[in-house]
Amino acid sequence: MPESPLRRLRLIPRGLNVRRSVLELFYGPLAPAYPLLTHLLFGDAWRAWQRAALPWLAGVRVVAELGSGPGDLAADLAGKGKRVLAIDRSRTMTRLARRRIARFERVWIVCADARRLPLRDACLDAVVTTFPTEVFLTHELTSEVARVLRPGGLYVAVVAAQPRSWPWWMRLFRRFFGPAAAHVPLDCARLPSPPPVPLFAEMRWETRDDATGRVCLWIARRAS
Repeated sequence: MPESPLRRLRLIPRGLNVRRSVLELFYGPLAPAYPLLTHLLFGDAWRAWQRAALPWLAGVRVVAELGSGPGDLAADLAGKGKRVLAIDRSRTMTRLARRRIARFERVWIVCADARRLPLRDACLDAVVTTFPTEVFLTHELTSEVARVLRPGGLYVAVVAAQPRSWPWWMRLFRRFFGPAAAHVPLDCARLPSPPPVPLFAEMRWETRDDATGRVCLWIARRAS
């Protein structure tokens, strides 16, 4: 049986049940270990991949981050003077984020499901998410993001990354990281895309290559 698009989009172990279990652990009781885990696996490259979204958000004033986790990217955005809504469904992660970004005045932390955002229509300049789970591919999420964006608003998702080289201790685990760990260069166009929604006038893949490796970003713009 061919592999479903949901299971091709991954930087975590194969198998939907295993995947959910891992996410529940690191967004629940093991959340304080999440920054250490990402650094252990990818070093400084993880933060560089997250920040690949920043150039796209240079001109925006009000931005929401979906799946904000411990608040690292939200802190980057707030440090550039933007008004930021850091949204995560994990209460453990939102508690970590409050400590991480407490010094910023223009950041609001919201515990909510990204598919049902507690926001009015057309209230945001941009929405960003990094390394999203399979909910990224659902019509429900894409429609909700389009709803809260202002006309001309931007949706930026850092979907996958492929390191230029893997640390020796990661070689045994490469098979768990799907297309990001393939021997051939990561081809963004071969990744599954979210379904189109009428409010988005433009949707496309972008590739960024730098010293850390290759990053795939999915970009959508709401119709003006």
